Amino acid sequence: MTRIACPFCGPRELREFEFHKTLPTPGAQGAFARTYERVADPALSVEHWQHVAGCRAWLLVHRNPSTGVVFAVELAGEVMP
Repeated sequence: MTRIACPFCGPRELREFEFHKTLPTPGAQGAFARTYERVADPALSVEHWQHVAGCRAWLLVHRNPSTGVVFAVELAGEVMP
């Protein structure tokens, strides 16, 4: 079972979270790319998720959309490097 590490609640099963949207790839050029080409790299996707069955925090989840492996989780709204 895939788990997401919530910054407030710790590691939780995926069923506690709700997917909202995939963010456009940084550096995408043009309105078409920003609107429609959400996953340019099948090995890395940055997505908005909400911890609906817990603290209700909004998160940015960095994961591989092909395998579901989660690489990193951070609070949405924080400055990304």
